[in-house]
Amino acid sequence: MFSGGAALVSQPVLDRNQRSEAARAARREEILEAARRVFAARGFGGTTIADIAEEASIALGTIYLYFPSKEAVFAALHQRFVEMVREAFQNVPQARSLDETVRRRVDRVFEACTENSDLVRLVVLNMDPESRVTQEVRRKDDERIAPMARGLASAMAAGQIRTADPFVTAKLIYGVVSIAVYQALVVSDGTDADKYRQGCADMIIAYLNPPPSPASG
Repeated sequence: MFSGGAALVSQPVLDRNQRSEAARAARREEILEAARRVFAARGFGGTTIADIAEEASIALGTIYLYFPSKEAVFAALHQRFVEMVREAFQNVPQARSLDETVRRRVDRVFEACTENSDLVRLVVLNMDPESRVTQEVRRKDDERIAPMARGLASAMAAGQIRTADPFVTAKLIYGVVSIAVYQALVVSDGTDADKYRQGCADMIIAYLNPPPSPASG
């Protein structure tokens, strides 16, 4: 009876906790979407935490329950960008060839970034390379690259791609894709996106293909 009674008592508490967590997640999302709009319009330097609160239609003190500073809000948006690129690159079915696999994944990244071009511009144009936020973002980027590095290590072990340091290779791929997206969507404003997308895929394929075996003689 005691255990059954405990279960009956705990269920409403559990439901309340779940509703509270869902409400908190929804409010956090509202803040990030508001910050995304304000940062895009005014830039990072021209935005205050009060501007974000006003755009989100919440009290200034409420924001501090979710983010300690404007920099933390920006870091969360940068994390969203990085995760968008990573998921787009990874969540593509394996194709029959290396060439097709790479092209599918690069295509998906470009599609995701084009659909979120405001976020791309925001992250790229407002990053201060010397800031504490940027340094923390870089540290977390290394953690996010780890799954790609493990996948590359497996492909290397199977002889499917060039043998090299898998973590360095993953960072190089991520860097090439990021630069191509920046050139296509920020510098060229999308006018030459197809050229950069194709060039990006060509470079990755050329690097990953195993070198030809020396001729026997």
